[in-house]
Amino acid sequence: MTWRYVGAPDVRVPLPLRILGLWRHRRLLRRMAERDLRQRYVGTAGGVAWAAVYPLLLVTFYTAIFTFVFRGRLSPGAPPAEYALYVVSGLLPWISFADVAGRATQVMAEHRGLAKFAMFPVQVLPLTSLYTTAFSLGVGLLALIVFAASSHGISAGILLLLPAVVLQTLFLAGIAWLLGALGALIRDVRELVSIALLVGMFLTPIFYAESDAPRVLRPLVALNPLAHLIRLYRTALLGGGGPDTLVSLLVFGAVAVVTPLVGYRVFERTRALLGDVL
Repeated sequence: MTWRYVGAPDVRVPLPLRILGLWRHRRLLRRMAERDLRQRYVGTAGGVAWAAVYPLLLVTFYTAIFTFVFRGRLSPGAPPAEYALYVVSGLLPWISFADVAGRATQVMAEHRGLAKFAMFPVQVLPLTSLYTTAFSLGVGLLALIVFAASSHGISAGILLLLPAVVLQTLFLAGIAWLLGALGALIRDVRELVSIALLVGMFLTPIFYAESDAPRVLRPLVALNPLAHLIRLYRTALLGGGGPDTLVSLLVFGAVAVVTPLVGYRVFERTRALLGDVL
């Protein structure tokens, strides 16, 4: 594998343009992501095919378990399949977030040899987890769309998935840079993120409706950006929508724009320390 050496970032260039400048390293990112994906499944009979099998099994298993076993309902008289779709459409974005956040804390240590090269574009390293997660998310989304179409049909709201996924990608890129930098400097971040993900899963309306959350927790749920992302997913797949959907689009859109700017800036500020702490 080869890469192109680059100079130190020119701080006179506006931050958004420095981020956009990473586009020239897209081939390097793709090759590193593909290598990491192969290494993750090295020694298995299925190989990288597991990256596609896992989200398919997840969608199938949760759909079956909530439809035929728990038989939960969003409202009296509603079919159990609707609740299954409700749960799985919340799980997919959460799992992609948890995967990126968890792996970002370790990515710099795993590539410490590359990070110590002064001229290597280390900014692409945290994005490798985003690249591989996007593949699994895409497979899961296709399976979920097929299930939604067979369950109750597809409405025009499905078009909301495109801006939702784009904003989600921006948000996850910012999380990857932020946790990549913090994980390299503070080794305890990995354990703290694991705890935060465990708690955060219950503060995110995945298995329950927002209206069912205890009153004391509702402000925390409303401040959770993933709750707004999940609402966009559910509007696209279940239909409905309204003022709440527009609010979620605006709120998550603002968060998705600010997060990569903050994450990339923090990563740049810690760049000079990586060679000493890794």
